[in-house]
Amino acid sequence: MSLAAASQSTSAVTRACPLCGGPDRKPLIQREPWEIVECAHCHMVFIGSEIGYATQAKDHDWVEEWKKEVSRRKQKQPVLVLLSRLTRPFRPDTHDRLLRQTLRWKREGKLVDFGCGDGSFLVRAAKHFDVTGIELSPQGAEICRRRISPERIFEGPVTEVAGRALPESAFDIVTQFGYIEHEWHALAGLRAAHRILKPGGITVIKVPNYASWNRHIRGTNWCGYHIPAHCNYFTPVTLGQLLRRAGFEPLRRPLFDRLPTSDSLWMAARKPAR
Repeated sequence: MSLAAASQSTSAVTRACPLCGGPDRKPLIQREPWEIVECAHCHMVFIGSEIGYATQAKDHDWVEEWKKEVSRRKQKQPVLVLLSRLTRPFRPDTHDRLLRQTLRWKREGKLVDFGCGDGSFLVRAAKHFDVTGIELSPQGAEICRRRISPERIFEGPVTEVAGRALPESAFDIVTQFGYIEHEWHALAGLRAAHRILKPGGITVIKVPNYASWNRHIRGTNWCGYHIPAHCNYFTPVTLGQLLRRAGFEPLRRPLFDRLPTSDSLWMAARKPAR
């Protein structure tokens, strides 16, 4: 996409802070036509302009955006990309770890995965849970339908689909593995999870950890930056605050999940029992 087309797709719509709603911010990173900013009030970090869901699905489909980011990194960081490829066989399987994190909090019941991608996690989760998925990306949703029962996969914005297609207080667990950092209306996304969870139900979240040491060391080359796909950049503090605003009670995080050496931020939260 040309710079002119990209600028048009953002429609120059200024985005309020997704955490506190404040308008004041300071610029951090510019990658035309996008700018990552920090809220002057609550220190939430986010992309300062906003696009609609239709534009996101059409012009910034995650499947295509990931390919572009991989290509960009091969050009900008060829040595690190090579090292990552060589060490991949020695690293734990990502989707297996997602399942372990889920089973830590719930062992059975009804599960819905927000931003279910290609369905790799849902295939594993289906061995333990009655699963449902929501995916904005048309390509991702189509892949999911080939791996999971088609009637269990909903295509469209999570904030809209969850309210329209999923019943209130019906699910035991909502997983959000690589969803909320893509969600332009992050608070609405968490409130959608809160609405469909049973009292006492759990949401489990994985996002890039903006507070990681690696982010401080690598600066703009940090692996967590995917612009504009990642429109929110959370720390444990800001994610916890957003969860509380949505009505959740963040749960105590195991020590291993609290280490700043990790580029991944894991957090679980409970919908309070009535």
